[in-house]
Amino acid sequence: MTEKEETPAFEALKHRYDELQRRVTRFSVVEQELIDTRNRLDCELGRYGRIHAFSTRALQAASDEAFAIMVADALLDVFELEVGLFWLFDAQGLLLPQPAASSGFRAGYESFASIRSWLSSRITVQQDKACFFAAGSVEFQQAGLDFSHMLAGCCRHPDGKPLALLITGISTAAAKFHEALSENKAQSFRVFTAQVAALYANRASAAIIQKQMIDLHESEERLTLAIKGSEIGFWDWFLDEGAIVLSHEWKAMLGYRDEEIVDNPDAWQSRIHPEDIDRSLQLVEDHITGMTETYENLHRLRHKDGYYVWIMARGRALRDEKGRARRFVGTHLDISRQKALEERLREAEELQRQAREQAESASQAKSIFVASMSHEIRTPMNGVIGMLQLLRDTSLTPAQSSLVTIAEQSATALLDIIGDILDISKVEAGRVEINHEPFDLLALLKNVIQLMRHRAEAKDILLECQVTKQRECLVLGDEGRLRQVLINLIGNAIKFTDRGSVRLAVEKGRSTINRHSFTFRITDTGVGISSQALEHVFEPFNQGDSNQNVRSHAGTGLGLAISQSLVQLMGGDITVTSEKGGGSEFRFTLALPLTSPRTPAPVLENDLPAAIPERLAGRILVVDDSQTSRMVAKLMMEPTGLKVDLACDGEEAVCKVKKGHYDAILMDCQMPGMDGYEATRQIRKLQDKRGRVPVIALTANVETGFIGECYASGMSDHLSKPVQKLSLLAKIAHHLAKP
Repeated sequence: MTEKEETPAFEALKHRYDELQRRVTRFSVVEQELIDTRNRLDCELGRYGRIHAFSTRALQAASDEAFAIMVADALLDVFELEVGLFWLFDAQGLLLPQPAASSGFRAGYESFASIRSWLSSRITVQQDKACFFAAGSVEFQQAGLDFSHMLAGCCRHPDGKPLALLITGISTAAAKFHEALSENKAQSFRVFTAQVAALYANRASAAIIQKQMIDLHESEERLTLAIKGSEIGFWDWFLDEGAIVLSHEWKAMLGYRDEEIVDNPDAWQSRIHPEDIDRSLQLVEDHITGMTETYENLHRLRHKDGYYVWIMARGRALRDEKGRARRFVGTHLDISRQKALEERLREAEELQRQAREQAESASQAKSIFVASMSHEIRTPMNGVIGMLQLLRDTSLTPAQSSLVTIAEQSATALLDIIGDILDISKVEAGRVEINHEPFDLLALLKNVIQLMRHRAEAKDILLECQVTKQRECLVLGDEGRLRQVLINLIGNAIKFTDRGSVRLAVEKGRSTINRHSFTFRITDTGVGISSQALEHVFEPFNQGDSNQNVRSHAGTGLGLAISQSLVQLMGGDITVTSEKGGGSEFRFTLALPLTSPRTPAPVLENDLPAAIPERLAGRILVVDDSQTSRMVAKLMMEPTGLKVDLACDGEEAVCKVKKGHYDAILMDCQMPGMDGYEATRQIRKLQDKRGRVPVIALTANVETGFIGECYASGMSDHLSKPVQKLSLLAKIAHHLAKP
């Protein structure tokens, strides 16, 4: 080989030698890193071994003081640092003034107070974090503490309550003799803290630990039995390898044995119902890519016999430190029976809905029928009672006057029965609404007593009212319903009392900032109620005792049932105490919000002026499709000097108003052709005073909705049929007096 040929060969050999040297150097570095890692692992394993040895010794501690000393010593032994503290919390979660045990501190160490103050502030900042690790000395110097590094961990009860604080560290003076604290050491410190917390919570008795072990074993057995008994299928999908493990139960719920299905993803995908496959695959994709926290999919899988079963699948992906899913684990639960039950439940709900609609329709039909009958009966009753009132004002013999009075009382009783039937129908249909409007409670009581006094005087019975003396008592509530209840109860008491008295007592009870409690008591000296009848006294159509003496007083048996329902709707409850032959007492309590004294109380519809003028001047138009009703109204008003014109329907009324001048109009609401509502709206469109003439509704339907419709159409006031002469003249006088 020539010299020229040897030179390149030598250079190549030298290059390979240098490369070998570099590799040897790298191997040396790697070898040293492996040695260092092994040393760290050995150190960490040694530390965990010492933690285990401490736990074994601590179980045998004879007292809490001995246990605390063991913990303080173990802090030095396990972590090879300078000092250790075991510091307890009190019941309020605050550190005690002094630690329970310390190790490595000189006797009489005086800095525990400053350490406690600094630790308390750190605990507040850390809140529920188990450990914190200070890697430098700057913070300790600012707090006036002689520490270079410190580890602190909070031992907590399973319910989160703090038990004790573990502290270990290095003082500034000894820092150069100890290895600086590292995160690895902090990791084992957290394990030690958790171990001490468990030992401290349970160390009082070895029997507690033994019982917990037994309970844990029993819990594991119960879990195993529950899993086997629940027939839940499991899958474990290794995403990187594409392999999947399907449990015996997973295959069994589709009718297969283990060997009949090969464990691969297609075993699931190929059996999905065609309508569910796209959604199911999308749910899997969304979860694996991290778009959803958990996987949940209700879908259908094909059974071995060809039909489909409903499966509820739930699972969660196991991810690496970068968040990439590497395994997908979950369960399958056959809910076909639940789905079948849901279907039957939906069918039952549909049947229930249809039944409810039918019941509501029947209830509505009943309400419409009762309201229609009430209207149809009240209209002729208007003629009967009106004519009787007019007849009573003529010159009659005593015998004739007695006959008229009896006829009028009978007509009024029939009207009361009609009202009771309408009210109980509305209560049963749930169509009663409770208003919350301001009214004067004392004025209401006075009005009720005035209305009922003539009934009591007719039977020579004393009617009394006892109420706290005060000028006014303005409250918010349903004045009309409260009036109805009081009239029912007082009327009932008068009916069953032949001698003696009936007393209404109202007592103001406990008060709050914005409302008072009022108790209403209606007491009578009547025939009383037997204990057997008392149990059914509030039932509809109940008429009390069946003996002839009591039956002579009986009515429809609806008044008490209506009163109870109305009191309950107003937020109260009604009770009764009675004994046979000893009278009765009905009591109920209502909480009525107070209203401002400056709020004017509304005028009561049944209140009449102190005196109605004997002579009235004005032209009145009476609009009613009933000739009898028109005649009654005319005969009631003409003797006072009023001029009365008549119209039989709304269209005729509008024509007369356009041609003439009227001071007031009495307008029937329900008429063929143009009804009273439309007629009123047409009149309100007229110019000048004709469009502002007072229109008083005459209606046989006294429900709130119909009254509201009257005012909505532009009417000024209303009177219910049958029309009382005094009420009619009072309304006319009231509107004629307005400027």
